[in-house]
Amino acid sequence: MDCSATNIVNAKSGGNYKGIGKAVVKLVPMTIEKYETWLDANVKFHAEEKVRVGNVSAEEAMQVSQHEFEQIMPDGLDTLDTYLFNVKDENSDQDVGCLWLKVRDEGKGMFIYGIEMNEDARDKGYGRQTMQALEALVKQMGIPKISLHVFEYNEVAINLASSEYSV
Repeated sequence: MDCSATNIVNAKSGGNYKGIGKAVVKLVPMTIEKYETWLDANVKFHAEEKVRVGNVSAEEAMQVSQHEFEQIMPDGLDTLDTYLFNVKDENSDQDVGCLWLKVRDEGKGMFIYGIEMNEDARDKGYGRQTMQALEALVKQMGIPKISLHVFEYNEVAINLASSEYSV
């Protein structure tokens, strides 16, 4: 699933992270046009994941997924404490992925609903750089904790998530 969809001033304006190595990313707030494409792809992906882990039948998966997205993001991009970013390579300005976040626990935690690197951007350091950009963002926002849920079969996400990130 592709996430194709300036500087850090506040969470809604995005941010940059200049890391070590060739990957340099910036987080750019998702536009409504990119959001609509992202939403369609993610509702479908979420439905497939629910079937894969055995939570629902294939027949009911899309309806359940759509309902859950409506609950999680009732106001789309304007949903309170929810942030959707396109991850861009700062040098080329090319979309390399996306990041979906939600502030939780009365501002004490940032939950990663999704981090996805485009197929052609994988294994180039963008995921790690995105996590480091996120770390800088939550520090700026005064949020002390980042958390996420990873399915046990997602080894790439487990490896990324198990890296040391302190805020």
